[in-house]
Amino acid sequence: MICIKKVEDLVPLVRDRQKPATVACAAPQDAESLEALRMAADEGIAKPLAVGNKPAIITAAETLGISLEGFEFLDVPERDEVAERATQLVHDGRASVLMKGTLPTRQLLHAVLDRDIGLRSGRILSHVALFDAPPLGKPVAITDAGVNINPNLSRKIEIVKNATEIMERLGISRPKVAILAAVEDVRLRDMPVTLHAKLIQRIAEAGQLGNAVVQGPLALDGAVSPEVVRVKGLTGPVVGRADILVVPTIESGNIFYKALTYFGGLECAGVLWGATAPVVITSRTDTARVKFLGITLAAAVAGA
Repeated sequence: MICIKKVEDLVPLVRDRQKPATVACAAPQDAESLEALRMAADEGIAKPLAVGNKPAIITAAETLGISLEGFEFLDVPERDEVAERATQLVHDGRASVLMKGTLPTRQLLHAVLDRDIGLRSGRILSHVALFDAPPLGKPVAITDAGVNINPNLSRKIEIVKNATEIMERLGISRPKVAILAAVEDVRLRDMPVTLHAKLIQRIAEAGQLGNAVVQGPLALDGAVSPEVVRVKGLTGPVVGRADILVVPTIESGNIFYKALTYFGGLECAGVLWGATAPVVITSRTDTARVKFLGITLAAAVAGA
């Protein structure tokens, strides 16, 4: 069983239990990526492998005053080739984590999905973000706020599987999964996502989702608040203590994610899952701290 109360508790957990993960970062020429890699190297979590125009990366680091001690390099002068070369390092086993630097996300994902040098696993890709949740005294995973726009039932099932695997690799043997909606009952005509939620619950009850304990539909408060559970009279194995929150659409997930970040000020670590290795894809506006925690989460689940 995982014994962490905050996302940052992953840092000593990863540092103490394994050797540093090699992180192939595509075009780390911005301050946040370089600083995040430096932090991960200093903590003994990652061994940075910078892929891209080596002179440009060195110049950027010198300008920013960031030491590159301990970094390895793969010099790729042509920017159009950086994503493929970084991805192939992971494909070939020379790195265990792929990370986006200054490249566009779509460019890196194109390489990840390449049939020859990519990281295809036969599964869909989805984003899993581990957030601090102070009232619960443990981090909670939110998915999918970044990849699947309006997932159908089959994709939602795969999203649940991806998030469940992440939590299992973190030591939670039977993750409690809440399929979120606005209400706790099925309203097919007005809220079709409530039917999806109930069907996924039934599929899990039939033993088709591994060790995941699934309940839905659940409103957010009913998924995480024991007091709300008491007031509403809710029952079930997930109410009030969810480990994973599955949002119905990318719009709701994106708003939820950014509300927790910008209004709540909560720390998070995100990783793209479903490929043969974890991929750290963060926003251009994310801080070095967020990127560092993303590296930490990726290192925690890579090759487990």
